[in-house]
Amino acid sequence: MTKVRVERLTRGDKLGQGGQGTVWALPDRKINGEWPVAYKEYSAACRNELDGPALDAMVEFVPGLPTETGLWLCERLAWPAAVVSDGQGRCGILMRLVPDSFFITSPQAGRNLAGFQFLLNDEGYLRRVGISISDEQRLQLLLDLSRTLAGLHRLGVVVGDLSPKNVLFRLGTEPSCFLIDCDAMRVDGRDALDQRETPDWSLPEGEPLATGRGDSYKFGLLVVRLLAGEQDSRDTGVVAMLSADLGRLAATALGTDPRRRPELADWERPLLRAIEELRAPPTAGPGPSARRRPDVSTVSATVPATPPSATPPGPGRVLLAMLVAGLLVWAGIKGVSVLGDRSGTDSASTGQSWPAVAPMDGTTPNGSYGITGGATGGSGTSVGTSADQAKAIDALLNRNDGTRKVVTSAVQAADGCGSAADVRYRASQLRQAAVGRDSLVNRLQAVDTSALPGGATLAAQLSSAWKASAAADRAFARWADDVAGCDGNAPHTADWDEGYGQSQVATAAKKAFAEAWNPVADRYGLARCDPDAI
Repeated sequence: MTKVRVERLTRGDKLGQGGQGTVWALPDRKINGEWPVAYKEYSAACRNELDGPALDAMVEFVPGLPTETGLWLCERLAWPAAVVSDGQGRCGILMRLVPDSFFITSPQAGRNLAGFQFLLNDEGYLRRVGISISDEQRLQLLLDLSRTLAGLHRLGVVVGDLSPKNVLFRLGTEPSCFLIDCDAMRVDGRDALDQRETPDWSLPEGEPLATGRGDSYKFGLLVVRLLAGEQDSRDTGVVAMLSADLGRLAATALGTDPRRRPELADWERPLLRAIEELRAPPTAGPGPSARRRPDVSTVSATVPATPPSATPPGPGRVLLAMLVAGLLVWAGIKGVSVLGDRSGTDSASTGQSWPAVAPMDGTTPNGSYGITGGATGGSGTSVGTSADQAKAIDALLNRNDGTRKVVTSAVQAADGCGSAADVRYRASQLRQAAVGRDSLVNRLQAVDTSALPGGATLAAQLSSAWKASAAADRAFARWADDVAGCDGNAPHTADWDEGYGQSQVATAAKKAFAEAWNPVADRYGLARCDPDAI
């Protein structure tokens, strides 16, 4: 884990101050050789509530991910990159500074973080502060945010206090979002800071805080309020005016039964359809497109021909856990993400080009990183007792939970000859799923199963299942690339045949593992395993 002593920091400008601490620029340090760094110095009250080991685990989280998944996360979030300590213990974190493109400048308020709260206002207010935004741009922001949240959920990360102050925006040709206050999120069921909720953004009374379904509720609020241009609206009819499908999703998301709420991934297709409908030639008579009249001089927002990767590999069953770290109520916090400051190479076959990263100590585990002046480290997942070993396997199963749904949806979309852009995007999801399975195999190799009955066989069966699944994902991705833009039903090529064959191998290994695992899970009070969910 990356740790830094506070006396080694050279503080620059004071960037902001709030209830949980003070943020300083660190002009002499960078992440990944290019990203400026800030130091968040925790207040005394914050230090008293801090769960130090949970914070350490957050810093270790990204180095444990596949490199490209870590990059995906760090381009979208201000993730804790290092723990700072003094003589009394942990006193803060290092973070990536918010990129300049996520600031706005207005004559009245000067330069500020571009929080979503600016957008939850009427057209008159937006004009006064110099913001021009169309309905299409609003939908694209929601699309980008839904993809980011869905990806986090698959990695076992829950935002918890999702609110317009910790979601930043930028417009232009590719509207996108950036999340801050990440040390307040819950990771794999652990909280570094106490849970809090922003006023007017709280869950229904009595509902457990900081779950995946809670994030879904608050995303529904954000959809309604962004499209209505109001700070406290709950009128889903405004959403339905723009898109009947989105209106139904919003109404379900704001329901009081968490089990009925849509997952974040369920928003993607309706949002894409709504964007396409806005771009369609106008028809005679009134319609949703007449609800707003954006300034034609604004920069046109477009969905890229190949949408950016949205859902990194990772999981899930922890998403319904009850508590998450609380929101940093200080809106002035700036963040930094977490990648190495030296160049390296990534050998994963993903068809994408990423910045090369490597840890400072010369080792090359997946997703490793470092900060100039700091030190990296880490440990395996080898544990002693049989109960701990069973929990380690269960944690890996959690990380994989939800992958099958994404893979199945991607293959079905390609098989149905969806739009070329959508099929290419689905191919990227399949490649990400494969990388995720590779990472799980690597993690599994570090798990000690010697105390479990039949532990070596269990590990071998699970490893075989994930390896075959990864091979299937990559074969289906190649097939999807080839059939993008087809008409009718996609032809089943040799790559499809390979994907199907590897899927059959994976299914057999999953069934064998589940048969052996479920008695172990029962013994230690862990979740039983459905082969289809592995």
